[in-house]
Amino acid sequence: MKKDGIILLNKVKGISSFKAINQIKWNLGATKIGHAGTLDPMAQGLMIVMVNSATKFSDSLMKKNKEYYVEMELGYETDTYDTEGKKTKIYDGVIEYNQKEIKEVIYSFVGLQKQIPPMYSALKVNGRKMYEIARKGIVIERKPREIEIYSIREITIKDKMISFYVEVSSGTYIRSLVRDIGEKLSFFATMTKLIRTKIDKFSLKDAYLFEEIEKKETKEELLMDIQNIFDYERIVVSNDELLKLSNGMTVLLNLFEYTMINKIDSVNQKLGVYSSNDEFIGIAKIIKFSESSVYIKRDKYFILNSNISTWFYRSYMVW
Repeated sequence: MKKDGIILLNKVKGISSFKAINQIKWNLGATKIGHAGTLDPMAQGLMIVMVNSATKFSDSLMKKNKEYYVEMELGYETDTYDTEGKKTKIYDGVIEYNQKEIKEVIYSFVGLQKQIPPMYSALKVNGRKMYEIARKGIVIERKPREIEIYSIREITIKDKMISFYVEVSSGTYIRSLVRDIGEKLSFFATMTKLIRTKIDKFSLKDAYLFEEIEKKETKEELLMDIQNIFDYERIVVSNDELLKLSNGMTVLLNLFEYTMINKIDSVNQKLGVYSSNDEFIGIAKIIKFSESSVYIKRDKYFILNSNISTWFYRSYMVW
């Protein structure tokens, strides 16, 4: 498959993210494959799978906010902070609580905060993944990272089991959040289930199981086009400007002609570039503003339409 785009995958429990996307790569016959955020084998739910040149959007998509459905159990903690690990702390008293107080503790985690990543994570220290170090029984000091919990909703409490939905910034470890909740409650806690339900505007309800992808006869129908991934301001430029952009040149646009750009107030903002016949060509980035002009340059994803190339070749030959 030569077409670029993304597929929303509903990853099942028990398979690694790496294996899941490589199954899709083989099934689609794609040349390149990537994803916007790892899910542990025990976790399930939404993954954004990028196909071919759409992998260039990896960094942008990885930074998007995410939502999860979480289940946790009170009374113990494991070395992995989930049920895949060994119990390291056990609360041997009677777990008694007031539901209102439990909810107040959970809600107290909403907002900006520092979070320490779990030892069993893919973060690297001196070129080695931390989970490789942890498997040898070594625990190293981890620096806290700033994360944000945007919202927590639909908290359900039944005996030792608690569930809720949580929306978080990129880089947040839900296992660590569960562990921290347990610490604050003084009962300890371990994550027992995790389902990613949203990444930015993309929802699990729109995702395909691998079996559905496999059965689809026309694979192109599964792909979401690049221009539908981001909500960039849209600009239509001339063939001359398209050719310059495709060659890596800076193009000067008149702000009076592109009035929508007046809504943008900083450099590095991105624009969706379209040809005069309304065909999506790629992404451009604003690099400079002047009093009446804006300077743009192509971004990572930019394809020069073959018809435009042919048109220019013929024009120059006639000239």
